[in-house]
Amino acid sequence: MESEDKHVVKDVLSSVPDLAKQSVNKEADLGFISGAEKVQGYDFNKGIDYEALFESYKNVGIQATSLATGIDIINKMIKWRLSDEKIDDDEDDEFKDPEVRKNTQCMIFLGYTSNMISCGMRDIIRYLCQHKMVDCIVTTTGGIEEDFIKCFSDFYIGDFTISGA
Repeated sequence: MESEDKHVVKDVLSSVPDLAKQSVNKEADLGFISGAEKVQGYDFNKGIDYEALFESYKNVGIQATSLATGIDIINKMIKWRLSDEKIDDDEDDEFKDPEVRKNTQCMIFLGYTSNMISCGMRDIIRYLCQHKMVDCIVTTTGGIEEDFIKCFSDFYIGDFTISGA
């Protein structure tokens, strides 16, 4: 985390009431960590190594069918141009221009819930934002909260049968 980011987090935390801090910042029984694998997503900045990408799924938590459906939808959004559609009779003059239609792309909104941050999907979301592959993010306040928590410590693969769970 960059120094400026740490100051922002400290400023935010200094305004949080003590009761809220005590409720969230409980001392955890971390005995299970010694053998646990850290939640970590694939780092696309290292390039695409499909074997490593698929291997990283064991530390992310993805349902393959949903992933494939999502990939299909994303590919359609990336490829879509207004020029793919027929011109409606009531179309604005601006959007009748073939050049404008060719350059008008889909606006991509990325929506996610807090559980996406605490799993390795956070790294994929970061990559998409870093490389301007989404136009707008829609998330829950839990997504922001878990992102702050992730800045303080790593998350680990757990199990409900672990001692202290």
